[in-house]
Amino acid sequence: MSNEGPIVLKSSAPISTKTAWCKWGYIISLALTPFGIGIVGLLLMLVIEHWVRNYHYDKIRRLNFKFTGNVNADDIYNKLQPILTKKYGDKVEFERDGETLSVIYDGIIYDINLYDDDTFCIWWRKSLTGIFVLNEWKEYRKIRTGTIIVAYELQKAFNIN
Repeated sequence: MSNEGPIVLKSSAPISTKTAWCKWGYIISLALTPFGIGIVGLLLMLVIEHWVRNYHYDKIRRLNFKFTGNVNADDIYNKLQPILTKKYGDKVEFERDGETLSVIYDGIIYDINLYDDDTFCIWWRKSLTGIFVLNEWKEYRKIRTGTIIVAYELQKAFNIN
């Protein structure tokens, strides 16, 4: 996804990922293990994979989505809560801290941050149940899916197209 201007989503399809090449680094490193350089390759791939994942986590947080002005957290809750609850049931919870409305979905908290230039971003963070994660790529897939679900449903609820 390009972030040249505010994004208008046409569907709730997840953000595309360009990280599949990491698994090939592991495969090659494992293949080279009998020759002695595979262990170094595996260690190097662990470091590279961590850096790549953190880069993409940050990239998701920097996405700005088109929105409308003169809307507050109450307006968002009143429109978004029935939609998300109907579609996702008990998996969705809401929290509010001042003017920030948060959607909790699948162990991740998505803060909806409104800006004065009629845009918003989704700042994700882990809930207490999501702090200890063994499979960070699974968590990454959850975040890139959940961010777009919240952003898409919010834009759809306010007729942003």
